Amino acid sequence: MQPMTPEETSNPPSAQAPPPRKSSLHGAFLTTQLLRVMRFTPTWAALILVRPITLIVYLLAGSQRRAVIGNLSALRPDFSAAGCWWAGYQMFLQFALTYLDRLWHMHFKKAVTWDIPHRERFDAIRALPTGVIIFTIHSGNYDIGASLFAEKFGRTLHTVRAPEQRADMQKLREAELRRTEQENPLLKVHYSEADNHLGMELCRILRTGEAVAVQGDRVIGKISPVAMTHAGRTYQLPRGPLVLAEISRAPCFPILLERIGCLSYRIHVLDCFYDGETKIRADDLGKIWLPIMHDYIHQHWAQWFAFEPLVTKNETH
Repeated sequence: MQPMTPEETSNPPSAQAPPPRKSSLHGAFLTTQLLRVMRFTPTWAALILVRPITLIVYLLAGSQRRAVIGNLSALRPDFSAAGCWWAGYQMFLQFALTYLDRLWHMHFKKAVTWDIPHRERFDAIRALPTGVIIFTIHSGNYDIGASLFAEKFGRTLHTVRAPEQRADMQKLREAELRRTEQENPLLKVHYSEADNHLGMELCRILRTGEAVAVQGDRVIGKISPVAMTHAGRTYQLPRGPLVLAEISRAPCFPILLERIGCLSYRIHVLDCFYDGETKIRADDLGKIWLPIMHDYIHQHWAQWFAFEPLVTKNETH
């Protein structure tokens, strides 16, 4: 068996994370303060206040702002420089709105509504007797989507997520996800980390007929990306999900989440892009997956939450 890449390995890494800084955007301080404010702030007021607050964060978050604008300028060359700057703010705002939804749902038990335009595709995936790999991206809200999907799916769903960059935020996330797993026993959460062997465990899970959800768009931390080109753009993709699909030969389906309103989401269930019947190399699977991802984020650019430089436009285009 081909060795698994670091993207496929996991464990909650709280003890290994750097010490928290209250001023860090990656720390838990801002979230804990936000939760205190949300206890007595009406929903309508929060939806108004989030706009100027997001603008302040956008102006202060220099490296993230530049990365987002760089991604947008490559993804949407039809946008002017000013248009890319404004589009970057729109993306930050959408992220803030989905974050509010997440906190309302996980901490204050507000209900989330969701719409599935192609319900027959969802039902077909649910009826498959084999394990399946669900390819998704950082759009909408991954945690809300996974919880709702597992609840409606009626089968055990294993999700893979990256650890937080700060120990205090990791502790907060683990507490949130433990509560979610207790409320929804069909949802199992794994962390991608470089010091153990989640890849082999996920292969075993798939062979028992369960489902695994992976994020196929974003490389975080020290994990090595693979550069792939489509439509005159070069993307930095995680190789782990592609290797997992190659080794397990499980059917692969893109399922993408879109926020359409306050606590309201749409689940885009797309056609299977690998049926697992023939062996295909990871790189060739990437060539099939990338156009699907590109088409979606080109259209829904405001909800592609990529805060690192992940796409560049080739000079010949």
